[in-house]
Amino acid sequence: MKFSSGTGIEEFKQELFLTNSEAAAFLRDLASEIEAGGMVEAAYGSWSLSVNPAPPIKIEVEYEKNELEIEIKLKEMPEEMP
Repeated sequence: MKFSSGTGIEEFKQELFLTNSEAAAFLRDLASEIEAGGMVEAAYGSWSLSVNPAPPIKIEVEYEKNELEIEIKLKEMPEEMP
């Protein structure tokens, strides 16, 4: 985890190994928050990260050597200037 002074987390990477039902629950919760709009939180165990994503949401799908990789990118919505 990297931190930048005064702005919170700059980088965070966590790899999870979940059962099928745990992975499905994690993705259902994420999908519900994306669909509702506003803040989206990714949380598991003791960590939690939130963003207010700006559209469009980018999804990358890659298949290589019998492995399917799906990556979801939520880019923080820029704060409005006063």
